[in-house]
Amino acid sequence: MNWLKPNRLFKFFTPIYLLVLKIHRTIYDWKIIVPFKPNQPTLILGNLHSGGTGKTPLAIWILNKIKDKIPNSSYVSRGYGRKSWKTQKVESNSRVSQVGDEARMIRSKFSSDISIVVARKRRRAFPLINPDSPVILDDAFQHWDLKGPLSVLICPYKKWYTNELVIPAGPLREPSSEANRATAIIVTKCPREINEYERLEIRKILRIKKDQRLFCTQETMGAPAPEFNSPIWTGEEAALVVAGIGNPQNYFAHVKNSNFFSKDGNAVGFLNLVDHAKWNSYNINKVLKAAKRLHCNTLILTEKDIARLDNLPSEWSSFSIYSIPHELNFGDDERIFLSWLKDQWKAHGYNLPL
Repeated sequence: MNWLKPNRLFKFFTPIYLLVLKIHRTIYDWKIIVPFKPNQPTLILGNLHSGGTGKTPLAIWILNKIKDKIPNSSYVSRGYGRKSWKTQKVESNSRVSQVGDEARMIRSKFSSDISIVVARKRRRAFPLINPDSPVILDDAFQHWDLKGPLSVLICPYKKWYTNELVIPAGPLREPSSEANRATAIIVTKCPREINEYERLEIRKILRIKKDQRLFCTQETMGAPAPEFNSPIWTGEEAALVVAGIGNPQNYFAHVKNSNFFSKDGNAVGFLNLVDHAKWNSYNINKVLKAAKRLHCNTLILTEKDIARLDNLPSEWSSFSIYSIPHELNFGDDERIFLSWLKDQWKAHGYNLPL
């Protein structure tokens, strides 16, 4: 009975989801609740997909590029996965249960000059940050409580939102037509530099408007970096590769196809956990059992997985633990993107030295 297939059943619930979404948005469109408009330069990062698009590496890349000329910049996120809804600054000693894994990881990469704040309602973050600084608003494309003039929508390469369905039948938070709200589209996780012909094809596939800019980025992943009980990487390790992130295929492929291992070493197994997987006893023991079954002496985790570890679990005390550094690379688009960002902020009254 074809109508009993899960995706067909879920399609019956999509109109209900869209109705709830429309009611929620109407509350702000009709100014029943007036959206907050910041009086400082902002950049909204977001996606239509429910996760795994590469927002966090993009936020880190932008902060890295502007920190030298604008050292007091700010980053604001919801703080996904934390137990507290308190609006707070993220400090070097903040626990993942207080601030979430992404904010904690970003805090570890920057000096205290850059303000990192988690806030369920983004407007509540602004009293805690420098009033003159540019603000990167992570995952705020569907955050109707805040209205900014500049937004970037992120889409992974080949996972085109125009080919996807809306929750719960598919992975989209909103219909693909809502991409028209974005100032620019950034395609992440490209396998190579994208030439002009491919860009034209992408514009057609994603139905990008003439006044919307398109930028393409790639992922750059490094060699395993020591984290816990770990000497310098030798390549002779027998490793279990673990991921608790959205869409980990590129991460697994990077480790599998790299030259990290000598002929005596091996990426013995790959374990995929759910996105933002909590390090509770169930997941800790799941990793432990997989590593023992495969006779691994080493664990390789993503940087986000490391950020979710407040302490090394005692069950893992016999393992050497490494992470894979992960960066975003604009390639030939870098200068063009930074120039575009500077011009956009200038057009809205903010002349910043990018």
